[in-house]
Amino acid sequence: MADTPSAVSATSNLHDVAPASVESTPSQVKTSSRPHTPRGPPLHQIYALPAPIRTFPLPTFYPNNPISLFHVVYAWARQLVSPPPSEPAVIYEGIWSPETRSVQIKDPKSIRALWEQGFYGKGNYSRSEPNWFKREQARRGKHEGHVAEDLTAQRREERKMMKWDRARKEQEAIQRTRLLEAWVAPVGPMELLALPNSHRDLVPIYSSSSVNGGLVGIPTAAGLEGVNGTTNGAALNGTSLSQSAAAIKPAARVVVVEKDAPTASSGMNGHASRPCTPTGPSKRRKSVRFSPKVESATFQLSDPPSPHHSIQPNGSVVDGNSSIGSSPLSRSTELGLSGPLLESTNPSSSNSEPNDIQFVDKEHLQLCLEEAFYLVFALGVLTVLDPSTGKPFTAEDLFTLCRQTSYIPPRQINLQPDDPFLIHYAVYHHFRSLGWVARPGIKFGVDWMLYNRGPVFSHAEFAVIVLPAYTDPWWKAEGRHPPRRSWHWLHTVNRVQSTALKTLVLAYVDIPPPFEESLGAAEILKRYRVREFIVKRWLSNRNRD
Repeated sequence: MADTPSAVSATSNLHDVAPASVESTPSQVKTSSRPHTPRGPPLHQIYALPAPIRTFPLPTFYPNNPISLFHVVYAWARQLVSPPPSEPAVIYEGIWSPETRSVQIKDPKSIRALWEQGFYGKGNYSRSEPNWFKREQARRGKHEGHVAEDLTAQRREERKMMKWDRARKEQEAIQRTRLLEAWVAPVGPMELLALPNSHRDLVPIYSSSSVNGGLVGIPTAAGLEGVNGTTNGAALNGTSLSQSAAAIKPAARVVVVEKDAPTASSGMNGHASRPCTPTGPSKRRKSVRFSPKVESATFQLSDPPSPHHSIQPNGSVVDGNSSIGSSPLSRSTELGLSGPLLESTNPSSSNSEPNDIQFVDKEHLQLCLEEAFYLVFALGVLTVLDPSTGKPFTAEDLFTLCRQTSYIPPRQINLQPDDPFLIHYAVYHHFRSLGWVARPGIKFGVDWMLYNRGPVFSHAEFAVIVLPAYTDPWWKAEGRHPPRRSWHWLHTVNRVQSTALKTLVLAYVDIPPPFEESLGAAEILKRYRVREFIVKRWLSNRNRD
């Protein structure tokens, strides 16, 4: 299990050195150094407390060291004379949300305390850690520290650029190979006389700065008109390279064309179609002004993939230039609009975000049913308020409310011993009491994810699926059986977890026979038992011993 986090971190470190910017020359890739950001306190100091309560254990006694006995006696006498404060010292408040079936924590200090002391809940605007306010400040340039989501996005962009550059080089190699294979050695007398006599007669077909990085120049004779019937600049896909190179040159001219006038268009397979003779009266003429920057809008199968095809607003692609992070002013300038025109059309753009604006943290912490009840029932550090009356729920009332809400649709009567809340809370309480950090695992298709210390230290090691087990004789007499699962389902789930470097755990919860609803939460939960089974793939070439 200890090899899993190190393997994942090693993989991410390899991607960190990926190229961040690609120059115009295809063979040169320059890596941009990340700006230095001030580091805060280390993680083991921020997340020093594993739970939102303080404990004061006595020091360890070693029988082979008599001095440790005096240390234990001294600590016990000190706590007896001046006892530590009762725990929990701080009780946080949450509001029950019937729409989302969760408990919302809106106080910023309570949000940070519950997250840093046990990793409870998630931000409603974030994937896990409630740091929307910090990310918004970093986006507006008012936060100097780093944000985990921004680093992840930057690494993904670097990986995408690295893959794009690798695919581009592969396409260039394929094109060079095709050109070399299409060349035929001259055998005729005129072709032999046209061969160059010295090195000065060799002229490269391509330059090093052609379209999209271009191909490496292939030398050819200056006076050689073509090979195998093609002109100088062997045609690819029916279009000569000299024509394509001339087509991408910037042009700023006014072209007068006749509306609906027939022109000589190229037919299929590169053959020109016969022009049509106009029979009707001449139509009026229209002036068309082209942009100074001509962008390619035609793509071929041989073109290398570009990582920014999907980010253009109108489907056009800038040749090799990334527009990520560019301002609307720069994008509009590329389209041919001037700066003063933009300022006149949008006068409030410069004052849209003044420096003295006050940002408000709109994010709240969202606790699922199991997390909220664990903080109320097991630790006693949370009070859940009723939004209609403003009064706090008791532990018994919240227990009944969670059971009723776990059904879809919610039910008020006829609660069963195998309702979803009881089964999942029994597993959650079981692993939390063993020291694991249990988090919802919907992302990986499981019920719970188990972390050793927390999601900021390492990836989850185990993925837990909760299954009810009707082992009591009462259920057997009633003919009740658990839901049937196929081998196909088990192999699918196990394969997903193996790919994500997780170990699959099947947690069977033994369901007790029906009980009276007047029993308390503690009496009911004592009747449940959790059994764990680890599922691993058996491979003959790896598991022979």
